[in-house]
Amino acid sequence: MLPKLMSSKRFIFIVLAVIVASSALFWNTISNNDFFGALVFEDNVNNKQNSLSHDKDNEGPDPKDYFLRGSAAFNDTAFAEGKQLPVKNERYLCGTPFPSSTHYMEEHYIPLTCSQPVGITVDSDNKIWFVATWSGYLVVFDPDLRQFVDFIEIPNWKTKGTFGSMVWGMEFDMEGNLWFTDQVNDAIWRYFVAEKKFEMYKVPAIGSYPQGITFDSQGKVWFSEIFGKRIGVLDPDKVVDNTTHGIIEYPFDEIEYETLGPVLISKNYNDTIWFTAVTYPEGGNIVSFNTTNENFTVYDLPEGSSAVPIGIAEDNAGILWINDHATNLFFKFDPKTSQITKYSTSLPTSRNDTNTLPYWNIAKDNKIWFNEHEGNAMAYFDTTNSTLVEYQIPTRGVLWGNTSNSLKFTIDTRGSVWFTEWSENKIGVLQSNKITDLPLWLTVSKNKVILDTSSGSGDTLMIHLYPNSTYFEEQNKDNKPTPDVPVKITTATSITPSGKLWNITTNLDSDTIYFENDDSYEYTPYSIEMEVEPIKGLIPGNYTLTIGARYGSVSYSKIIDLVATK
Repeated sequence: MLPKLMSSKRFIFIVLAVIVASSALFWNTISNNDFFGALVFEDNVNNKQNSLSHDKDNEGPDPKDYFLRGSAAFNDTAFAEGKQLPVKNERYLCGTPFPSSTHYMEEHYIPLTCSQPVGITVDSDNKIWFVATWSGYLVVFDPDLRQFVDFIEIPNWKTKGTFGSMVWGMEFDMEGNLWFTDQVNDAIWRYFVAEKKFEMYKVPAIGSYPQGITFDSQGKVWFSEIFGKRIGVLDPDKVVDNTTHGIIEYPFDEIEYETLGPVLISKNYNDTIWFTAVTYPEGGNIVSFNTTNENFTVYDLPEGSSAVPIGIAEDNAGILWINDHATNLFFKFDPKTSQITKYSTSLPTSRNDTNTLPYWNIAKDNKIWFNEHEGNAMAYFDTTNSTLVEYQIPTRGVLWGNTSNSLKFTIDTRGSVWFTEWSENKIGVLQSNKITDLPLWLTVSKNKVILDTSSGSGDTLMIHLYPNSTYFEEQNKDNKPTPDVPVKITTATSITPSGKLWNITTNLDSDTIYFENDDSYEYTPYSIEMEVEPIKGLIPGNYTLTIGARYGSVSYSKIIDLVATK
């Protein structure tokens, strides 16, 4: 009998405990399970944020709990130094060796047992790198050969309990060396690729849980500490292997909060550091750090917001984009005006009792890419035309509520999007030559709808669907759409954190259509009338409305303004 699925509220409440347990995952979908309940609070709940002198080793408070991972990683069961992952846990953490695919995505099963990949990056030769966090290997995948080509053992790799040491941040510097974070060691690693040499630099704060890596204009390495409540900077010219030399930490204690999100170096504001601060179960702030005067500035989220801000990215105009890892929403934040605009993804396809949980993001070519943790999708929002496209990940782990736990992603030099599947022992790719090969396009007749909350009057618009004949030519020999695959019209709104239409109603001619097997779809759009009306209790304000069409494993949406007047 499968464990019960958790409600979204319950998920939000225990996210803190889950991150402590080195997964930030299990409680999404699972409760009433002795295995998970025991592990979450055995791990590192009572972290100490003490600092070390530069010549001391920050082994942490419980060194006996750590295990070395060595050459046993290639054996049939996950074990090292006599420690073995219990069989009862393997089904949650090891996946099944059956990679899946869609028209857009391809998966590759990792040939290391229960590798638990998290962070992922790409080098200048377009090879994909990630860490097998359970067994302690740098793994290299060659997209041209479509195979894993190198397994580099990390010396004295430590894990704790059932989980690998979570490696969230991975980046190559200008010299081609790889930097990555290490949760259990409270450390930042550098791998000298040409010399095939590792060095580990210890973060002074014990129990800091470093995450996220970014480089400033001088090549210094900045990072945030989830539990250390500090941001840090590392000077590559001053650090000394296995010590804290060359690392400076800046404690952030201007407000009360629980954890820190990743750091971002601004390209528009003179090396300003941006990051998020999170208060559980709901709440958070956006924070900037001036690297010149070393001052913090705190920005509040809108009053009444239930946001848990995690991912943060900056577009070419200096606008920040922040993901809410507790709801269906993502935000646009203008540092010059402090104005925030909320957007909603489409509703999740994994199951009905959850949110998509947008997680990490990358700004590239006027698109904001992000992974939907519970939505089990990779997505982008085009900032130039307010279009949202979401691609479903093929693997849907039943034990995880039909998700693959895609935790981090990167974009290679050809525009393909690579992502890890933490609980499925896979990496996946959204192929660049398929990204624009969509089955349809959607337009709407208005870019704004106005609802009068006093009179209850609404607004009307037209939705136009345009099938892509080229796509269907590839999919069907007779160049006709598959008649038994429906096009589902979807709606979501930023009015509510869940994206559901609790405060408004929409009426459609039809919310499901089938493309006809004739030539008319090549010339004439399918048009649907939509009426939008307010419900009593709708608070006047400026919102957004996501109107989309879902066909197979892809959704295409337009996001327009929704204004509720008094």
